[in-house]
Amino acid sequence: MICPHCAKSLRQRERGGHRCSYCRKDFALDPKSEGTGLNDLRIRKLTAKLTLDGRLACTVGQLRYALQRRGRPEPSFLGSRGGGSCLGVLGIAAMVVGLALNGSLTVLLALGGMVLIGTGVRQFWLADTPAPPAPVELRWDADDFRRTVVDRWKKVYGTLPSGLVEDDLVRPGPPPAEPAFVLLCPDRTVTTFLQANDYPRRHRALLVTDLRAVPAGLPVVVLHDASPQGCLLVADARAALRGRRVLDAGLPVRTVLVDQDKFVLLRDPHRSEELQARLERTVPGLTGGERAWFAEGWWSPLAALPPKRLLAVAVRAAERAGGRSTAGGPAGIPAPRRPDRPENPIETRRRALAVGFLTWPEEQPGHGPGPTRKGTA
Repeated sequence: MICPHCAKSLRQRERGGHRCSYCRKDFALDPKSEGTGLNDLRIRKLTAKLTLDGRLACTVGQLRYALQRRGRPEPSFLGSRGGGSCLGVLGIAAMVVGLALNGSLTVLLALGGMVLIGTGVRQFWLADTPAPPAPVELRWDADDFRRTVVDRWKKVYGTLPSGLVEDDLVRPGPPPAEPAFVLLCPDRTVTTFLQANDYPRRHRALLVTDLRAVPAGLPVVVLHDASPQGCLLVADARAALRGRRVLDAGLPVRTVLVDQDKFVLLRDPHRSEELQARLERTVPGLTGGERAWFAEGWWSPLAALPPKRLLAVAVRAAERAGGRSTAGGPAGIPAPRRPDRPENPIETRRRALAVGFLTWPEEQPGHGPGPTRKGTA
């Protein structure tokens, strides 16, 4: 790994005790002990990307999702041609050695060789048979991640990287005096992120995590995962709030299916059949491919979206629901100008004229000619 302080490439014996043997400074994370891919430089780079160099608040929970592998895992099979071949070779070798010997050892080696050959043939035969679906879960749970990454980082550096905030330390502000809409989202990682970026005040949004907490008389925006529970939440909200405007602003499963490699995918192969039946009965608009994807146990968490994209989704939902958007700050981060797109000269001159640039003071009535530039008549 590379030392985050002196940039030296460190072998395992040169970084014992989380200390660089060159500059003698401590670092927080060692991929050998904390896990593959975990090192200080990667955390700093990833945090700077997630927070737009500190301009956007990002929670520790979102960092945990950002470190998760995207897309489907490699398929697994019940057998292996390579493993079967190795077992077969070992079995044949055992039988040959056994035949060259005399006594009871010959019988034992022959029997052992036959078992190895039989196991190898079975491995070779099942090499194309898919293994039963296995769960796909997050690499760390919240407590694990706090102990492994957050606590170690604070012990070495004192504070977290700029823009990164701990979920438990984000305190919700007072609800807006005159909320424009209710934002319903059961994922506390998402609501904490919105609170940390002052979303409720900027858009006069009342954040709730439970459908039963939705007050009367306001339009409702539902933010949810691409999951059966998320789709059912929208259906339940519309059924419980008849006559109210309910906007579905969640992560659409059709968007995930377009390019699954861009999303964090989790899998619960033991999802109940009752849930699947209720989904098909209550949300008839799902396509066959979407229903099959859910039936296989897959889902994608909304909180795993990049913070900038997640905030943009919430801001667009607020605009649709009638919540105002104030300029500046995280909710109004300007898109960087693309360097490969030259500015239109006509627009440049129009803006310059609007602010008085490239103009000359005109003659005012009753005051004679205006000032002249040097060297002109």
